[in-house]
Amino acid sequence: MLRNLIDEVRNRRMLAFAALGVLVALALPLLFLKGTPVGAPAADTAAPAPATEAKLPARAARLLAATDTGTPGQASGSTQDPFAPPASYRAAVAAAAKGAATVGGTDAAAKATGGGGSSSTKPIPGVIKNPGSSTQTSTPTPTPTPTPTPTPSTTNDRPARTAPAKSLNAGNAGVDIRFGPKAETPIKRAIPRKKGFYIHGKLVAMFVKYSSSRSAAVFAVAPGLHITGAVKCRVIGGACRYIDVPAGQHVWLTYITPNRTIVNRRLDVVRIQRRSPRSGTTAASASTRSEAACLMQELVGMKLGDALLDRDACKS
Repeated sequence: MLRNLIDEVRNRRMLAFAALGVLVALALPLLFLKGTPVGAPAADTAAPAPATEAKLPARAARLLAATDTGTPGQASGSTQDPFAPPASYRAAVAAAAKGAATVGGTDAAAKATGGGGSSSTKPIPGVIKNPGSSTQTSTPTPTPTPTPTPTPSTTNDRPARTAPAKSLNAGNAGVDIRFGPKAETPIKRAIPRKKGFYIHGKLVAMFVKYSSSRSAAVFAVAPGLHITGAVKCRVIGGACRYIDVPAGQHVWLTYITPNRTIVNRRLDVVRIQRRSPRSGTTAASASTRSEAACLMQELVGMKLGDALLDRDACKS
């Protein structure tokens, strides 16, 4: 087997590498077996004996004793704490504490020396000594902070008054309407209150007023009418007695005559606008106003099933 290995190494021309490996294997033990340095002590040699302490002369011992009397913790050869305040400052503080004790007692002395419990922000009275006069105490007076005085403004800072919004009411609202069998009837402008509307001479409705809370013209209607339209109807006693018609809306009033004829009338509120107190139609006479008030009272007092009022029902 060894011969085969040698033949293999020789055939592959690796004899130089094999020789180098043998040399390295022989040199490694020699490196670890080096001798100790020259002059090194042996392991079993005893340690040298300690040197004998030399004695100082008597004069040197006295000087060393004189310079080593300071407080423990201080630097050697120094008899004063480097962080302590100067002697002049301590003397001034002691004098101030003594003078304050004669004036304000022991508590003032404690404050002057910085001792005591809690600190105080109040001014400490100082002692002033004038030649040839008695001792006086002065307390520093704190300077009051001046309060800024408001400078009166030269401009008017009050908010400008705005005029109240004028709402339409029965006294200053003009209601324009159309009333007839169709939509293209003439417009009756600014109709007065208690204005009556008739079908074949029978009173079917009266203009009451303009209601600002409802934003609509209010009409009283006779009981027994058939009312259609996008309006609000207030029912009293089982019948519709008041209708609220906003501007731009209309309502149909249907009346059945005694001979069973059906009659329709369209009531349109064309517009509602503000008007001045002097504008409008000419004021009616006293007799006309009285007749209108009578018809309104009779219309409101009607009950379901009563016959409609005639046009001259309140004429004397």
